[in-house]
Amino acid sequence: MHLSFDHLVHFSPDPIKAQKELNEYGINVVKGGIHEKWGTFNTLAYFNLSYIEWLGIRDIALAQTVTDNDLIQQLVNEHTPVGHFGRFAFRTDDMDLLIKELESKNVTVKGPVAGSRQTNDGERLQWKMCFIETDHDSLPLPFFIEWGETEEKRKPKLAALSSHQAGQLQLKNIYCAVHNLEESISKWTKLLDIQSAQSYKDSLLDARCQKLYVNGGNLIFCSGTQGVVHDTLKKVGERPFLVELDHALTPQQITVQGASFKFNK
Repeated sequence: MHLSFDHLVHFSPDPIKAQKELNEYGINVVKGGIHEKWGTFNTLAYFNLSYIEWLGIRDIALAQTVTDNDLIQQLVNEHTPVGHFGRFAFRTDDMDLLIKELESKNVTVKGPVAGSRQTNDGERLQWKMCFIETDHDSLPLPFFIEWGETEEKRKPKLAALSSHQAGQLQLKNIYCAVHNLEESISKWTKLLDIQSAQSYKDSLLDARCQKLYVNGGNLIFCSGTQGVVHDTLKKVGERPFLVELDHALTPQQITVQGASFKFNK
């Protein structure tokens, strides 16, 4: 199946505060919009077609009534005063075909669900998404999104938003904490038809890690009994914990609302 990395969702207690703080570090975070039917809103940082979303709750009573969107349900269940990375989305250009391919692997697919939001300049963005029924105590499987416009139409619109004072930033890797590296790699490669590299020891993270190759942003699964991987597993379970960005003017590592970002030259 042809999939690309689309975006990483940060469950944020305050997306506007995250925007202001990250802007100070040279990441161009912009206001996204309001999801009227889900009771949520977001801010966004684009790296060409890939992006990071800080998703917050605007109307908790409304968000708690949502039954057809696993992401909103997960946000409500995991909402904390600190925040953390929650889940990511893969992009497809043929949702119907993707659902058929997933169902052929004997998984339960929920959706497609229609989504939309009003941007600050009045444009109505539309998309559809689907989810694989999964255990949220493990690393949540990606949800899948098909945008209402082609990549060719979206690229020019996103080009200006992908300009950052910190450099020509490119989303390179997303690190995810998992309990069992081999089981997680096997599950994801078989289900999503993606390739993996050989496992290796990451001395800085004090963990065994293995990369999954995804167009638009690779995933690196890590398992360890101490350090940041262990801390992530203890605090929030199997979740993403670190984003690695290339082509920064100045190497540095920052933490904002419970999530870390590493800038490489």
